[in-house]
Amino acid sequence: MTILSSISESRTTPFKKENLSWGVLGTARIAAKAVIPALKASRHNLVSAIASRDLMRAQQFAQANAIPKAYGSYDELLQDAEIDAVYIPLPNSEHAPWAIKAMEAGKHVLVEKPFAVNADEAQMMVATSLEHSVLLMEAFMYRYHSRFEEIMDIVRGGSLGELRFIQSTFSFQLANPNDYRLSAALGGGALYDLGCYCVNFQRLLVGREPRQVQALSYMGSTNVDLQMSGTLDFGEQLFTHFDVAFNAAPQQYTRIIGTEGVLSFEKSFNPGNEASEAYLLKGSDTKRIKFKREDAYQKMVEHFYNVVVSKEAPRFPLADAVNNLVVMDALFQSAASGGNIVKLIATD
Repeated sequence: MTILSSISESRTTPFKKENLSWGVLGTARIAAKAVIPALKASRHNLVSAIASRDLMRAQQFAQANAIPKAYGSYDELLQDAEIDAVYIPLPNSEHAPWAIKAMEAGKHVLVEKPFAVNADEAQMMVATSLEHSVLLMEAFMYRYHSRFEEIMDIVRGGSLGELRFIQSTFSFQLANPNDYRLSAALGGGALYDLGCYCVNFQRLLVGREPRQVQALSYMGSTNVDLQMSGTLDFGEQLFTHFDVAFNAAPQQYTRIIGTEGVLSFEKSFNPGNEASEAYLLKGSDTKRIKFKREDAYQKMVEHFYNVVVSKEAPRFPLADAVNNLVVMDALFQSAASGGNIVKLIATD
């Protein structure tokens, strides 16, 4: 799979209702703690149904989260004609199959990151979106926080000069041996769960695709990457690096280094609902930049609604979701070879 320059975006069919009725596939923690509250806090988004493979579990979840309908299978929810959109927080291996089934049922889809487990699956999802004229969007919530745009403006505005390095870290201790993120069959591993953020952010900061990548990983007994370190070569003297892990102290940190300045900030990908700040170092001067507190999940679902109902242009094209996985596929290939360089864009 090669890097894509663009993908035609689907033109969704006219939406005539004021409210968007949502169904959720699965009872994941991220749904209960973040996305369902965000939907309820936003205007015109209604959480109407929850589905689980266990009806009793679905009913208990529905009662705890004040959701009107509970289904004992995902297919039953997709057959509900009152559901307009589906949120999919299932294990990574289930993203593509259920996103495709939901779109074939005429539902708009918000799918958790990573979009899929490889670029080929991602292409199939995009094709289904185009075929059925429904919205498909990846739930990278960090990109909808106003902090993201402010950081992008600093970089694009030239305050750092020419970019030379970007360094990102994202880690925590994953103690539960039964967590699906430790299962290779379910698409587990640190690159899928954490590295997808680093790769996405670095690609967006640079504004172009890497020419080649290199990675090393430590595989645990469950045959997933518990640690990965990766380097992306964007050409023009610009290298980016990331370290992700399930076996290290909790941290989120990004450092952007240019010819004229350095921008550093913590909680790079999930600041939560707290205010945060960055530090811009230029020579002997350090400027503290404050970012306001806001719910990035709510801003994400409100944008989703606006794209469906008001025909607002998607902020991030589907080519970005596919290309993120092209880069991740190459990183996996490099790690599997013991760190060989994998080329993505042909160079002289």
